[in-house]
Amino acid sequence: MQSEAKYGRENLKKLGYRGRQDLQQQQSRMNTMEKTVVPWLEKEIKTHESNINALNTIFNAIQQATRSQEQAQQRHQLRRMRSTNINRSKNQGPDFSR
Repeated sequence: MQSEAKYGRENLKKLGYRGRQDLQQQQSRMNTMEKTVVPWLEKEIKTHESNINALNTIFNAIQQATRSQEQAQQRHQLRRMRSTNINRSKNQGPDFSR
């Protein structure tokens, strides 16, 4: 256990801790951050998630509108083609060439 404690102290020194007071100060800073920063970050994450959901809804609505517009254009083109074909057949009259 003593070697593990020594290893732990050496690692703390490498991280810049000189003694117990430094460690306690860092723990106090971490506790303060946990109480202030974590809730703030959670709120920010929820805000961003909400924004992403709103953008996703808008994107889906745009896609649906685009599909509806394409379908309307296709229906319009089909009507025009049918109308043109009907007019051609009316103008040609019956085929007596046989």
